Amino acid sequence: MCPSRLTLAGCGLAMLALSGACNRPEVSTPEAAKARGDAMLKTMSDSLAKAQTFSYRADQAIDRIGPGGARTTQRFSRQTIVRRPSQLTFSDEGDRMGAAWYDGKQLTIVANKEKIWVRGPMPGTLDEAMDFISAEYDVQIPTADLLYSNPYEALMTADTTGGWVGVEKVGERTCDHLSYQHAVVDWQIWLTQDERKLPCQLQITYKTQDGQPVSKIVFNEWNPATPITDDSFKPVIPDGYRRIKLMRHATVEDPTVKDEPGEKK
Repeated sequence: MCPSRLTLAGCGLAMLALSGACNRPEVSTPEAAKARGDAMLKTMSDSLAKAQTFSYRADQAIDRIGPGGARTTQRFSRQTIVRRPSQLTFSDEGDRMGAAWYDGKQLTIVANKEKIWVRGPMPGTLDEAMDFISAEYDVQIPTADLLYSNPYEALMTADTTGGWVGVEKVGERTCDHLSYQHAVVDWQIWLTQDERKLPCQLQITYKTQDGQPVSKIVFNEWNPATPITDDSFKPVIPDGYRRIKLMRHATVEDPTVKDEPGEKK
C-alpha cells in the first residue's frame, strides 16, 4: 500500500512505471519467488481439476535426437478433449497426422501418414492410464501432468526448486512466467493473469536424455463448455488402414528368467 494520500499521485505514476510494484507481493528472495509460484501453480491446478469436461488446442514443437546427435524438430497442432475421470481424445495436424481415443477401457491410436492403427487395454481412469502409458510403453507425453486429477502434485516433487520469474508475453497474451529445476527435467510454465491461471505455454528440457531435447507447447482456446457426447470418444478407423501390435516396454524383472552364460546384469 502507498504511504499517504499526499503521495497518491506520485505513487500512481510509480505504479505505471514499475508495472504495479506498489500492490504486488515482493519477490526479492528465492523464498518469495517460490511462494508466489507455488500459489499460482495451485490456482492453476484447482482450475483444471474442477473442469470435468474441457478442450484446448496446443501448438507443439518437439525435439528429436537422431543418430550421431542430429537434432530435428517435429511441429504439430493437437486438439484435445477431456471428460474426467476416464475419457480423452485428441487429433493432430502438421508433422504428425492422426488421432487417439481413450474410453476408460482401451486406447486406440490412428497414424494417418502411415495408414496404421493400434489398440491396447488401459486402466479405468485417466490418472492410471497416463501412468500406465509412461511405465509400460515408455512414452512420455509433455502435457500429461496437466491432465491429472491433481496437476500440482503431478508437476511438483520434494526436490523440485524454482518459482516465479516475471511477466512476459506469449504471443499477444501477458502471462506470469514460472521456472523450475529438477534432476531429470527442467521445466517452465507461463500462466494467464486472470483468476484461473490457465497455461499459456509449457517448455520442458529432458536433462538425462542424449542431446537434452526440448518440448515447447503453446496452449490456446481453453474451453470448459465444449459440447461432448459419448460419440466423441468412439474410435474412427478409416477404411484400408492396417492394424499393428501395440508393443509394451520391458519394465518388470521376471524372477523366473535365468541369465544365460556370459550375461551380466
